[in-house]
Amino acid sequence: MKNIHYLGLLAMMLAGNISQAQVSEENIIEERNEAEVEDDTKLFHFNLQLKNMHLWKGLHVTDAPMTAADINYTSKNGFFKAGLWGGRGFNGDYTEFDYYVSFMHKGWSLSIWDINNYSDYPDAKIFDYDRSTTSHFIDVILAYQFQNVPLKLSWSTIVQGRDTFINDNGQLRNAYSNYVEASYVIFNETNWSLSGLVGGSWSFAPQDAHFYGDEAGVTNIGVIYNRQLNLFDKFTLPVSATASWNTVQDYGAIQVAFNLF
Repeated sequence: MKNIHYLGLLAMMLAGNISQAQVSEENIIEERNEAEVEDDTKLFHFNLQLKNMHLWKGLHVTDAPMTAADINYTSKNGFFKAGLWGGRGFNGDYTEFDYYVSFMHKGWSLSIWDINNYSDYPDAKIFDYDRSTTSHFIDVILAYQFQNVPLKLSWSTIVQGRDTFINDNGQLRNAYSNYVEASYVIFNETNWSLSGLVGGSWSFAPQDAHFYGDEAGVTNIGVIYNRQLNLFDKFTLPVSATASWNTVQDYGAIQVAFNLF
């Protein structure tokens, strides 16, 4: 019942702001929307982040400071994107190496992530996809960014890998854990913005436990504050602070990320 109260409170907050918000191109969250890229050298990108910790869909992936690197290619019309993403904790307890592809068209996006967090799998083989031994899991995400309001909806399902359960016959099977999220840009000013989000998770398997927790419920309630910091009147440093509450895991945290380039 408490999860319903959380959802209702956030829904009222978002609904109150939808009627007042005016949408601009800057409101569209991480969407290229088929924008033409004139300079071919901009088709390839390399980004580096520095974080005090790593949050993912309401989960504390690591509580240690870490770096995250992203190398990707995006087609000229913005329809296709493919890349490699890697993260490593300063204390050496967290290591991740992912592959991803995504397709974007008129607000719709379909992404497939091969997520390989092998921090707890010291003997894992990089190309091992057997569900009983692999450190990988495949996450498929379908999302839609509304064009008239700064609202984005997404649904992701883990379709393969170490998201498993044991059925009544003692067989290891995929759990097909799901995560759905709604995010909304509440304020969007010249050099800062504030967004709210709510996400829930459950499994298609005949059990309560899933990849994100021991029961179905709200696993991510959060706010994201983005700001452009001007350094020495010459450089701009994008910074974000994400506050997240997980009612299933019963914890919360604040992630601070610096986009170095």
